[in-house]
Amino acid sequence: MKNELIIRRLKFAQDYTQLLADENYQLVDMNMVEPFNIDDKRHHSSTIIFEKNEQLFSIRSDWTRSLLNYNENYTLDDRFFGYFGPVVRNYETFHQAGVELYSPSNEEVFSSIDMHLSFVTERYDEKFQSIVVNDDTLLDLYIEKYGLEDDIRTLVHEKNLSEIKKRLGGSHSLYTLLTAKVSDQIDLVNAEFGDSDIMRFIEELKQLLEKYDMKFILDLSFRSPQSYYNGFYFQAFLNHDYPLLSGGEYNSSAFGIAVNLSNGGLL
Repeated sequence: MKNELIIRRLKFAQDYTQLLADENYQLVDMNMVEPFNIDDKRHHSSTIIFEKNEQLFSIRSDWTRSLLNYNENYTLDDRFFGYFGPVVRNYETFHQAGVELYSPSNEEVFSSIDMHLSFVTERYDEKFQSIVVNDDTLLDLYIEKYGLEDDIRTLVHEKNLSEIKKRLGGSHSLYTLLTAKVSDQIDLVNAEFGDSDIMRFIEELKQLLEKYDMKFILDLSFRSPQSYYNGFYFQAFLNHDYPLLSGGEYNSSAFGIAVNLSNGGLL
């Protein structure tokens, strides 16, 4: 690894954690070795597990799960946490930074997303090209409104348009939505479910982020690779193949944002 990359990463860690401290996030620095929790293996199949004195332990593969496990075992007074440090997946070490918000309001979620975007654009003079958002409850609304079979969900996630057309017909509202330009999906969903809580949330976020002049894309087939996310989810991209920022709702009342320092294009 080149010296310049190491120095940039360390500088990022200092600037980012100082930002979080200034914004009243509680910084955490947890041990990479932690008691094994079966949920960790279920959510992260690459988690490395070993035994010591008849006790199972794992090497941290994800900060969100580690903090969630810690928060469930101990009653914490703080609600906002920030971190920077390594995780190990598939025997490779990655450095990850991010925040976890417990029981946040919509305004607090918006503020945290805005904080991350402005930190990158102002501190690093980078421009975000696009942000992709979704919430699985939107697909639930379509399934409920049109009385669809639940396996339609899998077809949507797999982008199996031919089978969806075969099952629903080419004029069905859901098929029309999925075959439209992705940039037009938000208008089509608004036409049917604009009065739902999640679409009001997405529209408010869209208006907040207009100042960043990036594409705002709602994609109903978009899903997080982490199975514990169960609500709103987003990824924000620089001019790069992989997202720099990823985040969303999990555990019904928590929200996390992670910064991808490995291949997100920042360092």
